[in-house]
Amino acid sequence: MRCRPQTFCVCAALAASVLAPAGFSAGFAIQEQSVSGLGNAYAGGAASAEDASTVYFNPAGMSLIEKPQLHAGLHLILPEAAFTDFGSTTLAAPTQGSDAVSEEEALVPNLFYVAPFNDDLVWGLGVSAPYGLTTDYGEDWVGRYVARRTELKTVLVNPSLAYRVNDKLSIGGGLDYVKADAVLSNAIDMGLVFLNQYQSGGIPSNSQTMAIAGDVQANLGGSKYDGGIRLEGDGDGWGFNVGALYEINDDWRWGVHYRSKVELALSGQADFTVGALEGLLGPAFADQGGGVDITLPDTLSISFYGNVNERLSLMADVTKTSWSEFQELRIVFENPSPPATVIPELWEDVNKYSLGASYRFNDRVTGRFGLAYDESPVPNDDVRSPRIPDEDRKWIALGLSLAATKQLDLHFAYVNILVDDPMIDNSSHAAGQRLHGKIDASVSLLSVGLSKRF
Repeated sequence: MRCRPQTFCVCAALAASVLAPAGFSAGFAIQEQSVSGLGNAYAGGAASAEDASTVYFNPAGMSLIEKPQLHAGLHLILPEAAFTDFGSTTLAAPTQGSDAVSEEEALVPNLFYVAPFNDDLVWGLGVSAPYGLTTDYGEDWVGRYVARRTELKTVLVNPSLAYRVNDKLSIGGGLDYVKADAVLSNAIDMGLVFLNQYQSGGIPSNSQTMAIAGDVQANLGGSKYDGGIRLEGDGDGWGFNVGALYEINDDWRWGVHYRSKVELALSGQADFTVGALEGLLGPAFADQGGGVDITLPDTLSISFYGNVNERLSLMADVTKTSWSEFQELRIVFENPSPPATVIPELWEDVNKYSLGASYRFNDRVTGRFGLAYDESPVPNDDVRSPRIPDEDRKWIALGLSLAATKQLDLHFAYVNILVDDPMIDNSSHAAGQRLHGKIDASVSLLSVGLSKRF
């Protein structure tokens, strides 16, 4: 038997009630860590150091902040993933079920604080969510055996230090503590489980089981013999990040930032529903403990930032994410039955490329613009899943910063993420099931924030 729960996805949270839906950045990364930077599509993220959010993008940039400062942001995520079936099958029979749409709005907050110890040493603290998504397609859709609901909430606590080595060079680093909570659910075709065991001799042949086998065959693709699984778990892990900032002159600088991988061992409870075959299969699907290990990938960013003149600034960034860490999802149960499930993911390393510009209309108003191209780590349609309906995406970002007072700046940003429509032709994530269709995906972001100097 193979019940194929798929991927524990990630959903950003600073409180237990805050969930983030799919579609922020390639894979299940969340880059929405700064409202000011979002307006530039995070071009120059490791070099801009315009406010306290540099704690996340490059702690070395804290050396440019001369007074204590707070940066807070709130991001409204408006996603949609609409699946259209192209002929999904259960063995050779058409899988019955409707098309479905996953669309959950969410608010994602983050908070950063920076304060100098002296002219050369600065400390900072960030609380944010580096990875996350939520997808939910409902109970009876055609892809229910691959996915129903998926969540993973993460909170990153990131204390950091920066040191100015000389007039040109600053270095910085910090610790990463990540707390994660996960939920996933999907249907299980208990009729196929029964047939496998019946044909292999695990269930004795008699008049009753022969009749059930015949009825299962007659109802292939239907929901008569559906069961299900719901997994919930949590865990935590540690990592680090380091960076450097080099000031070429008073107007131009470049930065480099590395954030390590974080290994999460999530453990919790697996609850099964067997349905019509409870009397025969119930003992093999007892509620029990379960767990999965997930590695959040490392990232490397190289950024440039420059003031062309008193009004115009330009910026660029390349960020590599090592998604090749995510080759499979292995779910282990407390008891021998059901056996461990191994789901192939086969993700690849990817890059995100960003270009941005800021224009200071006057001393109080700054406009922002950015473009980005974000590669998808999913290698092909065969392993793409509706849990993470990922494809290459393009960002168009607009932002506005207003100096409300000498101590307070207000930030606003809007991003439209154009996602290449993901195709799914997946026969590897649920035994006996082929999910075949297209997802029309789109994401919009609306963000507000502030920078407060003390």
